Amino acid sequence: MPKLKLGIVNITSMKMSYGGIAPFVKNLDPFMQEAYEVNYIVLPEYLARVRIIPQRLIYLVYMLGKKRQLKQYDFILSHIPEGSYVVSFCNVPFIHIFHGNSNPMSRSRYWYGKYFSSIYEMIDKRIRNKASRLYTVGMEKQGVSKIFNPVLHTVSIKDKSSRNGLIFSGRLEKVKNIDRLIRIYAKLPGSVQMDHPFYIAGNGTLESTLKKQVLSLGLTDKIIFLGELKNEDMVEANSTKKILLMASSLEGMPMAIAEALSVGVPVISTDVGDIARIIRNKENGFLLPLTFDDEEYVHCIQMILSNYSSYADNALGSSEVFRSEKVAASLISDINQLTLKH
Repeated sequence: MPKLKLGIVNITSMKMSYGGIAPFVKNLDPFMQEAYEVNYIVLPEYLARVRIIPQRLIYLVYMLGKKRQLKQYDFILSHIPEGSYVVSFCNVPFIHIFHGNSNPMSRSRYWYGKYFSSIYEMIDKRIRNKASRLYTVGMEKQGVSKIFNPVLHTVSIKDKSSRNGLIFSGRLEKVKNIDRLIRIYAKLPGSVQMDHPFYIAGNGTLESTLKKQVLSLGLTDKIIFLGELKNEDMVEANSTKKILLMASSLEGMPMAIAEALSVGVPVISTDVGDIARIIRNKENGFLLPLTFDDEEYVHCIQMILSNYSSYADNALGSSEVFRSEKVAASLISDINQLTLKH
């Protein structure tokens, strides 16, 4: 029996995708390839590298030109609102996965993003009405089911006594509040800083600003910028550190947290999105309200370091829900059932 033709919609290829979508797609890919005849509908590299025009706008126009091709698939799995919007006019069953805000313009990096919010409300409404099923990596809501970030890598679990340092991994953008993490690190006792440098992995628009902040605090020998890392290298970097530090104002369920837990690294994070489903205070890390003060965060770091073995063991145990095999099996089952119904 021939395999179903599955189209997977993403703005750019797995190696170029921005943020957590890239590892999400990559970690599911082997299982999708085994189950279906898979084709990715992504921007060509020459368009993906354009910076003077928002990629979301470029992708919307590109997808409109692909409508005839989209109609040839048996099913479409979309990670991008603009893609799902175009697919909704093609009479092909599709699943849409929300990876962040349903209205990305509410946190646009472009000053004029706010003027497009109403357009995205229209796009979101059509997706919700036309999709065969909706998933979110964040908190499940009425009509939108939860999907866990799939984690798939070959990184080994490091001996707890060999780990040192603290790490942030993700985009260097305002919503991540990395500047505050730097200020918090500066308040740690000198003995903790000596044993545990703070590593910042990732890139983004605030990189130069954050480096200037570190320089002004006299911490250039203690706070190390790792730059953009390939996904496997990012997980490897996490695995050698003691704690993953997060302080975002807005999240769904960060891939960085799933990956850190998968190598037994405890997490301290703000209580946003669906993080509370996984991170439990005094077990595998700490959750803090958005109104936390710096001293609270410092105390949490010291608490984990003082009883590290227990926190690390619990972190690893809580990562089971992120196994790619489990996430993929459930998603494939849904696709098959929905295809039959269509």
